[in-house]
Amino acid sequence: MQIERLKPTNVWDSTPYKFSQAIRVRQCQDLLFIAGQTGMDDKGQIVQGLEAQIRQCFENIRRVVNGAGGSMANVIKITGYLRDVGALETYTKIVAEFFGDNLPAATVVQVTALALEPLLVEVDAVAVL
Repeated sequence: MQIERLKPTNVWDSTPYKFSQAIRVRQCQDLLFIAGQTGMDDKGQIVQGLEAQIRQCFENIRRVVNGAGGSMANVIKITGYLRDVGALETYTKIVAEFFGDNLPAATVVQVTALALEPLLVEVDAVAVL
């Protein structure tokens, strides 16, 4: 399998925003669709604070991908749902920490509510293995 993160020259540069414009996957064997992950820890408790919840989302994604035999480099698409789009700077900083140079294609949207009132963010993902 080969994962190629594309930076088309005829589209604006998304690198400062910590995502790739497109991902090409060749000879893919398995796709892993990861349900929306929230700021809920392994004991089912919602962690407190925006930054902690964002980190927990990506830690949960990492654990799911690792459990399937992959790494964060295998994640090719994420969708972030933020209660407050003003959190975008914090969100993109944490994306960079978890993905480094292996930035996935990404979408971020503001939502009015999530499944449980204390939740501030949710992220779903797709990985290739």
